[in-house]
Amino acid sequence: MEKTKNSDDGRGRTPFGERLFLARRRKGLTQRQVAEQVGISASNLAELEQTGAGSAFTVALALLYGVNPVWLALDRGPMTGGLPAPEWLESLTQEELELTRVFVEGLVAARRTGKPSHAKAARAKPTAEDNDDRR
Repeated sequence: MEKTKNSDDGRGRTPFGERLFLARRRKGLTQRQVAEQVGISASNLAELEQTGAGSAFTVALALLYGVNPVWLALDRGPMTGGLPAPEWLESLTQEELELTRVFVEGLVAARRTGKPSHAKAARAKPTAEDNDDRR
């Protein structure tokens, strides 16, 4: 049987449970403290840290521990900090990344100033004339 990211790793904890345990210990909290702050029972948390594969409390635990919820739930991206980049973004060249960055900065600046941005042009449907230019 192929192991998944949430299968037992042989150390007695599932990978999800290991991430929960690591994040809690890094924050210096006891299971009882977490239980009181999040509204989960200490025994439920202990079970999640051993054999868990996910929980409805994952986001609340991530916020309490100060870790990235995507890392905690799926082991994707950094433990702390921003969310992982979408797959389509990872495939772009440096030049394409730079163009994307400039475009997004323009959107953010336009939002701050309330002025129209290039976003309208990007969302506009192509005209018949545009289609002729592409041929």
